[in-house]
Amino acid sequence: MRRRFVKGTITKTTGGNYIMYSNSNIITNAGGFIRETADGEIIYGGPEDAPPKTLFEKMQVEGDFFDMSGNYLGSTKNSKKMIFITGRDITRIPYTHGTLPKEFYDKDVSFTGKGNIVNAEAAKKYGTVITSLCPITRFNVAEKIYNYYYQEAGYSLNELKYKTITDATNDPSNTGYAVTKLGGVSPNSEYLKKEEAEIKIIYGHIGVNFDTGYDIMSVCGHEYFHLQELIRLKKKIYDGYQEDRAYRYQVLVDKNWEHVSIGFKKRMLENILNNVADTSDNAFYKKARGNEKQYKNHKEWEQGNAITL
Repeated sequence: MRRRFVKGTITKTTGGNYIMYSNSNIITNAGGFIRETADGEIIYGGPEDAPPKTLFEKMQVEGDFFDMSGNYLGSTKNSKKMIFITGRDITRIPYTHGTLPKEFYDKDVSFTGKGNIVNAEAAKKYGTVITSLCPITRFNVAEKIYNYYYQEAGYSLNELKYKTITDATNDPSNTGYAVTKLGGVSPNSEYLKKEEAEIKIIYGHIGVNFDTGYDIMSVCGHEYFHLQELIRLKKKIYDGYQEDRAYRYQVLVDKNWEHVSIGFKKRMLENILNNVADTSDNAFYKKARGNEKQYKNHKEWEQGNAITL
């Protein structure tokens, strides 16, 4: 429920039609009189049909919420792992867990965000989807959001030298989205001591190539598989099939693949075609591609509103 109290007068002016729809009742109650005027007729009955219910459903915001520093705040009850960033209050101070209005939460049990349930209606007011944000805003939240989903996927940051997912943008070994290194084993890992590990993902990909938390967890699964092979096989991993094995794990074993966004899946499929050795493995490619209907209305990524919070 949303209530608004105004001591003065509210005036609304529109150049076109003014239309109201409700899934329930519309009630008008006046302490004085109700006046209706029209240049044409005043007609009762026979209203226009409301838009299909699916339009209302599309208005639902279901996802995970983070503040402008990338700290996890909580999720809506039926989160689809869409990523939302809260903005600033009326004094331009960024919202944090402690400063968000009470209406933001249906359940607030933790300052770490764990177990917190975000109110789906309030979410529309306070959250901006990651794909609509400008590059600098997305970059600033990337590290902590990557860390959150890495841990939600079941992996420990304590296994990594820097206890965080680092940026792969300028790494000479990176040829795609991410790179995993093990000291004494991987190329360009001289800065790592023997057995020290690092997982690097390009920060700028969030909101561009990674639309949802499922996308990020899928990448984390791929890179963690590389890490386990590096630990187990050492330099024997570099047999020309290391990406083949990692993509097969990502598609056939990791639980996030069936939930990733269509845009992410299409881009990953291009990588799979270039890196999987057995191009005749129809069963694998069928699982990788999934239901053909999901691609019917998909549009390639375009720059959103480039909002700066």
